[in-house]
Amino acid sequence: MTDSAFVHGAATSQRGVAARAMRWLGSATFFAALMAGSNGALAANANFVVTVTPVAASASSPASVSLGRNGLTTYAAYRVSITNSSGNTNNGIRFTGSTVVSGDSTAGLDAGALAPYVETIPKTACTGSGSTVQCDFSQMQAGANNSFVLIFAAPALTAAVQWANAAINFNWSFDYSSGNSSGTPSSILCNGVQIASPPCTGSALTGLITSSGDAILAGFVTYIPSFGGTFFTGNGVSVLPPTGPSGTLDLLPTAAAKITVPTGQNLTTAQVVLTVAPGGLTGDTTTTITGVMQVPNNDQLFGSYAIIELRRDASTIANGAKIANAAVLYTHGDTVALLSPLLACPTGGVPTSTLPVCLFSRTEFTRKNAPTPDDIGDWLFVVHALENGVSRW
Repeated sequence: MTDSAFVHGAATSQRGVAARAMRWLGSATFFAALMAGSNGALAANANFVVTVTPVAASASSPASVSLGRNGLTTYAAYRVSITNSSGNTNNGIRFTGSTVVSGDSTAGLDAGALAPYVETIPKTACTGSGSTVQCDFSQMQAGANNSFVLIFAAPALTAAVQWANAAINFNWSFDYSSGNSSGTPSSILCNGVQIASPPCTGSALTGLITSSGDAILAGFVTYIPSFGGTFFTGNGVSVLPPTGPSGTLDLLPTAAAKITVPTGQNLTTAQVVLTVAPGGLTGDTTTTITGVMQVPNNDQLFGSYAIIELRRDASTIANGAKIANAAVLYTHGDTVALLSPLLACPTGGVPTSTLPVCLFSRTEFTRKNAPTPDDIGDWLFVVHALENGVSRW
């Protein structure tokens, strides 16, 4: 073999080695890319955005609800949103949660206080027992979203007890069983954070209005369930005797307001606050009562009218006064300067778009028609309303 032949053969051999090396490198690169793609697909297989937000009465206020009382149930609510942000379909979606009532035990917090599950709006695959709820969705496609509101009943106020720093804590957990590119998941990318050991967890808090002063008896704040409800200030009647040595629960013994919300209104929250000032609108009364009602509905009329009852105690009515002469004012919104006398409801008592709030009836309680002896001499005004507003009487 000549030197040139040797050189040629060696070069050929080197080219072959180089070619085989390139093929090997190409395979390694493809394998690495395959592994990277596999890892990416696995990570993307469990990529969810889960948000749980306590519902507030208004955008400017923290989430809080009033404690329930005898005959009154109030409600807290949590808005849940689950979005599949991966490029895959995921199976066996599970969201669970439970409520725990907390507070300052030195202030007399009942250790057995509960906030039980009530319902889900809209109706979904959620079931509850006691203070726990579980929502199961068999499958969520890429980009799909499940949104719903979970409602819990607030605990009730116990006589002569004020809770400090009380709240409903909603602790939640999210997981899934499998995706379309893997078996049992080993991790979840949840809200942009890799969760090495599922499930994804979090908590949300709703404050409880517990004071036995103005905040609890001069008004109420509640979420409205799908079946509506009746909510009231004070204890639902105008006279509220003290129940404790320091006069606990005796606020506003001369005024009360009640609102009955019909079913299926798709409304969110209801909030009413009363104030009482000395001096009447006319010589027939000795005080002026103002009630601010807020039931957000995007400035649209309610689907069905709410029934509002305005009460005045006999102690604030002048001798010989006639209920027919009593002034009952109203304005939409919160501009008190625009208050004007309420007109009587049309025949049948149903308000209209041109008369969305109207005075349905006036009742002076006597010995013959008073619900209880304490009601004798009181005045009751019943208003039918298709919108929010301020009432003064």
